[in-house]
Amino acid sequence: MNVQSETADKRKAILETTLELIRQYGLQGTPISLIAKNANVAAGTIYHYFQNKEAIITELHNVIREEMLAEMFTEKNEGKDFRSQFFSGWTNLCRYFIANPGSLIFIQQYNSAPHFKGIKKKNNKIPVDKFSEFFQSGMDNGYLKKMEYNLVASVVFGAIMATAKYHITGRFDYTDQDLCKIATIIWDGIKLQ
Repeated sequence: MNVQSETADKRKAILETTLELIRQYGLQGTPISLIAKNANVAAGTIYHYFQNKEAIITELHNVIREEMLAEMFTEKNEGKDFRSQFFSGWTNLCRYFIANPGSLIFIQQYNSAPHFKGIKKKNNKIPVDKFSEFFQSGMDNGYLKKMEYNLVASVVFGAIMATAKYHITGRFDYTDQDLCKIATIIWDGIKLQ
């Protein structure tokens, strides 16, 4: 067997197992021993690939964030007007979380876990990432109200996560048309009149 392939497979198994366990037990309730048991690897094997649990969490966060970026900023959106990019990105990201509830739970817990605050400050590139660049360009070009990124992020991403969570839990069964209506409410709140 190819060593690189085996390494990638084990890393992937550890990350996928961790994501599923966090979905079931939460960030704090998922120790390395449980990850090892459920990934069918020895705890020592995990430490071969990751320095500690925080390193696994950081890697998982980076993977999910890249998936979120890919959903919001698709090639099909390039060249479209800002409003169309917003609507497409909003609904795509909402659908991503509906299809990947483990990722939704992980991001919510990661963003609110005080234990990972230091990790977030070291690794989170909010001031210069593609999300903030997109919304900043909307403000700079007169599409959006001028406001701090953290305010825009709270409204836009909070609505995406709440909508996805309501759908996943069966509270509401959102259609594509419903998602567009919700995106319209958000757009109306942040657009420049």
